[in-house]
Amino acid sequence: MAKKYYSTKVVSVGGQVANFLSAGKMMVMFDDSMVLPELRDISVLHSGNQIQDIIKPGDVLKIVDTEFKILKVGNDVQNNLKNLGHVVIKFDGGAGELLEGSIHVEDKPIPKVQVGDEISIMEGTVASLADKTAAIINADSEIGKAVAQILSDNGVKIINDKDQADFVVSVK
Repeated sequence: MAKKYYSTKVVSVGGQVANFLSAGKMMVMFDDSMVLPELRDISVLHSGNQIQDIIKPGDVLKIVDTEFKILKVGNDVQNNLKNLGHVVIKFDGGAGELLEGSIHVEDKPIPKVQVGDEISIMEGTVASLADKTAAIINADSEIGKAVAQILSDNGVKIINDKDQADFVVSVK
């Protein structure tokens, strides 16, 4: 079982949250004690903001009983979440622009968030890739660079010799 390193409980859901989720595929979260009054209506408010590790691509965001793989993490997410309980979650499959305070996750149906629900983050289950080697054919292409970055972020060492690699990825 993956290690849960972030957990919080929903204490209030602003009246405009459903509109943000349906129109913009994003959810704004704030710790209930830190949110500005003018942001309450668009935010999922929570308490018990406990974070014990660094959020990274490949980890899993869990809302109610639905899990979303984390694809991208902005540079300010860690500090914002720790200090303000604030993060913007974008359910866009990683396609949108990465803002400093946002997390991008898989694009799949978003559950309705209600008071009392838990929102958590767990380590990803990519341990099988750790300490593996990969060779990437066409690694200089944009897709090749992206694949190399994703593999590297998940513990894979990228090498040039496809005969020595644990696996080979060919991109066009």
